Amino acid sequence: MAVKTLTINDQLISGRSGETLLKTAKDAGIGIPTLCYLEGVSTVGACRLCLVEVEGTSKLLPACATPVAEGMVVLTNTARLQ
Repeated sequence: MAVKTLTINDQLISGRSGETLLKTAKDAGIGIPTLCYLEGVSTVGACRLCLVEVEGTSKLLPACATPVAEGMVVLTNTARLQ
């Protein structure tokens, strides 16, 4: 699988193509709260607890259902998210 380089909370990290922001953040030691996400079960994204801000996107996105993309800039703790 191809590797994607992205930034989460000013930290440059890498994730595999097809991985979600939640998995990539977790692997990098960045905590994103979740409620409905269960590993091994299909993604629902219903609780919206894992919302993140992605630069260039006007909507908040669920980290559990958003795939990583090259050059993506993600923030997990902002006034808007609070």
